[in-house]
Amino acid sequence: MAPATAPAQVLTAVGGGTVPYPDAAGRLRVRIADHEPARVPAEGVPQGWMLKEFTGHAVIELVRADGRLAARLRSERTSFALYRDVVVELREFPYLSWSWKVLKLPAGGDVREAARDDQAAQVYVIFPRWPSPRTTSEVIGYVWDSRAPVGTRIKSLRADNVRIVVVESGGGRLNEWRAYERNVAADYAALFGRQPPRVGKLAVMIDSNDTRGEAEALFGDLIFARTPQGRTEIPTPVLR
Repeated sequence: MAPATAPAQVLTAVGGGTVPYPDAAGRLRVRIADHEPARVPAEGVPQGWMLKEFTGHAVIELVRADGRLAARLRSERTSFALYRDVVVELREFPYLSWSWKVLKLPAGGDVREAARDDQAAQVYVIFPRWPSPRTTSEVIGYVWDSRAPVGTRIKSLRADNVRIVVVESGGGRLNEWRAYERNVAADYAALFGRQPPRVGKLAVMIDSNDTRGEAEALFGDLIFARTPQGRTEIPTPVLR
């Protein structure tokens, strides 16, 4: 139930769920599943999310990992994403934090090379533009790459409207929960050269289709906040 002081606007999510009202600390939690199944692990798309398969068939299950509910994504020469509608005004909630745990990186994956553009863990913030949102929506992707250095910023090799920021690289932190925080409003201004519109969607993704290998990662909740929450902030150099 929303607190009595909550603003009137309800943030609607795909699948009939809702993103909660801000809590007392000014945070909007986007849950990795709107409801936890009676039993876990549970295979399939988490409630509140939708699935897009780009290559092959997705392998997804909700698990209880290290005391938290998480979505486990596994890729074997596949590429797929979970996504949901999340309407967020970045002027009020500019900070996005999340956590993930990578178990297996795609061998040789490199966001800078089209033939090796695979990552085990990816979070995308999507800014829809009409009337052609699939081709004109602006997108920021935060990824764990196998080879590209942390801080790398690059225009997607496949889509001019997508910008990628590498927030983790290599296998030194495998099998660990890693937490991140980004000022998405500032990232948008730096990457696109203007102030951001409202966020319209979030996505988490995994792929290993280009390198024709395997990848595996766990994803936890994502949180938009009015103020920094004290998680890791990766500096980003000039766009390459």
